[in-house]
Amino acid sequence: MGLGRVFLSHYQRHPGQLIGLLLILVCAAILWSGVRSLTGSAEDAVVRSRAALEPLLSIERVDQRKLTVEDFAQLRRAGLCVSPRMEVRFTASDTPVVVGIDPFSAACLRQYAETSGQRGDAAIQLVERMIATFERPRFFGSTKDFARWQQLGLPNTDDLSLEVIDGLPVGQLVTDISVAAELAVNGHGRLAILLPAAELQRMALPAEYRAQVQDYGVEPDPLVDAFLLSLNALGALTLLVAALLVRSVYRLASEQRRGTLDILIRLGVPSTRLRLALITEILLVALIGGSLGLWLGGRLAAAMRDGFRGTLSGLFDVETLAQHSPTAGTWLGLVLILAIVVAWACADLWGRPALRVGQARQREVAENWRWWGAIAIGCVSLACLLLTGKLWLIFLATLGCLVSAGLLLPELLSGLFRCLLGRAERHYRRHLLEWSISEMRALCRLLQLPLTALAFAIAAAIGVQAMVTGFESTFARWLDQRLQGDLYLDPGRPVDVSVFSERLRRLPGVNSVLPMVRGRGVLGALPVDVLGVDPSSPLLQDWPFLDAIANQWAALPNGGVMINEQLARRQALGIGDQVTLRLGSETLNRKVLGIYADYGRPEGELLLPIAALPIGLPNRYTTFVLGSQEPGNTRWQQWPDKYPWLTGSRLRDQQGLKQAANTAFARTFQMTRLLNTLTLTLAGTALALMGLAIFRLRQGSYTLLYVYGVQRTSLRRRLIAHSMLVTGLLGLLAIPLGIFLGWVLVARVNPAAFGWALPLHFYPGFWLQVWVLCLSIGAVVGALVGNPVRLESLKSE
Repeated sequence: MGLGRVFLSHYQRHPGQLIGLLLILVCAAILWSGVRSLTGSAEDAVVRSRAALEPLLSIERVDQRKLTVEDFAQLRRAGLCVSPRMEVRFTASDTPVVVGIDPFSAACLRQYAETSGQRGDAAIQLVERMIATFERPRFFGSTKDFARWQQLGLPNTDDLSLEVIDGLPVGQLVTDISVAAELAVNGHGRLAILLPAAELQRMALPAEYRAQVQDYGVEPDPLVDAFLLSLNALGALTLLVAALLVRSVYRLASEQRRGTLDILIRLGVPSTRLRLALITEILLVALIGGSLGLWLGGRLAAAMRDGFRGTLSGLFDVETLAQHSPTAGTWLGLVLILAIVVAWACADLWGRPALRVGQARQREVAENWRWWGAIAIGCVSLACLLLTGKLWLIFLATLGCLVSAGLLLPELLSGLFRCLLGRAERHYRRHLLEWSISEMRALCRLLQLPLTALAFAIAAAIGVQAMVTGFESTFARWLDQRLQGDLYLDPGRPVDVSVFSERLRRLPGVNSVLPMVRGRGVLGALPVDVLGVDPSSPLLQDWPFLDAIANQWAALPNGGVMINEQLARRQALGIGDQVTLRLGSETLNRKVLGIYADYGRPEGELLLPIAALPIGLPNRYTTFVLGSQEPGNTRWQQWPDKYPWLTGSRLRDQQGLKQAANTAFARTFQMTRLLNTLTLTLAGTALALMGLAIFRLRQGSYTLLYVYGVQRTSLRRRLIAHSMLVTGLLGLLAIPLGIFLGWVLVARVNPAAFGWALPLHFYPGFWLQVWVLCLSIGAVVGALVGNPVRLESLKSE
């Protein structure tokens, strides 16, 4: 009989072990590959976006005349590397913007230039295709955007076709600038001549031109980085849980196979050959589990695309995610990860293939070192967690704290039962009670790894629930305070603030109007959002402030500025600090009067009176908030049809705006909850499988008690009680670990990732639910064992 047949015979005798092992690996591979297939695509998109962003300047004429083709030709003849761009917007608010570029001069801008061999970037492909199809002008973008544009039914556009290029911004159709110029007669066209900021360091502009800041080169939304890193951290936690569970299966197998391996060595099989056979087994198990998990992970990624669409909308086209077959590199990478997990899990086997005696003292010394090592790891990780402000270090320190807790938790559980045993021996003198406590200590020792994995999953469930529920409740209260208007209007075009406000005040049922002008600026060297408001508006009086002077709105026009919490944290600003702002070509010196809460986004923002904003504010855009006496009776839906000057505007009521905001964040956290639930399910199922096997190994002690006169029904009830007590006490010990994770997510991860902190709320009702779940797992394990008495097990006694 060959070694393969010997190894296979073990799983023939214990098929549940092989099924449980493959189930654990498949579940871990599903979660890991599903998350990585989405986050990997998103990370590639972020890299492309960062490569595309650079500080750009928009050229203007000093005499305020409109730019023409002659201006572009003159600047090119002067030796400046400039490129024209025309944006055409249409009256319908949901119609994509048509962006016209000149493919022959587009290489002046970095996003269209071939750098670092990145010929696969969407922008570079776009320019190459536009040049190749120059005689047949067409649109480039997504089919959805093209379908929405076709709904306009513009004349003389039947010959325009679409070429799909993945990676272009959502809501834009790109074409040759000549096509955009022809379409401008049907919409609002704006011609810009763009120049990289670094170009002015080489040579100056001609005297009749000046440069206006067009784009500060802002990095992509930090929410993307934080969201992807959080998902990857959850995926890593899943692998850690899987590693603990796989190791528990192999440790059980090691006890069952050690006699067989000892016999093989005595028969002359070299230990090296045994280790090679074990390594082959590891690779085969990882290969089967990884391949099946990778395929199912693609299905999971497809199911989670909606969550990504809500979170990362506009960054890249999520329709292309999870539709591509996994590459050989992805498959090999996952198999390698699982092989490492399984290799660590069975280190005891291929490190000691044969039974060795006289190791009790070594085991005791190792346990002491593990105890002190766990304490040291925990102290160092906790210190790092308290001191660092980098997101990846926070996750790494949290992992260290979890490892420390995982090493200590089985000892704490065993120590708790040891104390109970000592108390029972001193006070109760009931032999069955003492035996029960000893039996539960043995269960804790045999199930320490799956119990630790379940504790991690429970703690993650409690921590994530505290963060998500705390954010939802805080966000709802903040929206109620922040959204004081009844209607919100987006004109969809540049407007004169004072004229438009006066027209809105004359609308039926409107009693107050708050104009809000948004744009971009620079604080020091940091790009920030700019918000301009009318400080005298009654719609601002209930804004939530974290810190502010008295009568802050009255003081705002007199050289004041307000900043959001994100900006205050990043720049270490407080009330009374002087700041220097650059808004386009103008520079302002203002005093910080208030710091306001601004949940839901990571950008820094500063608030100014509208009168202080320059006309040339970069990315200037105006919206209006309307207060109504009877919003339920105001027929605001009919206004765009009734008043021509509102044509193309977008109107929303407060309820619709709140619902949209809550829906967006519900999709964001839906993925986190899904992964958390799957991890908890994986750990609970694996513990049930392991507990079933362990209890069957312990049937000999129950059978002896039956022989000594203990009733079979009593032993069965006692077995179920043992299982429920172990899992129930584990649930109680995991609750403080969950509170710790909740604090990490709320007080450490949120400020580092987004710039704002949430209040830490406790939810004992959810703790009770998790504890009941732990008891249920224990009850199911005990019930599945069935009759604990097996008289045939006494044949060898």
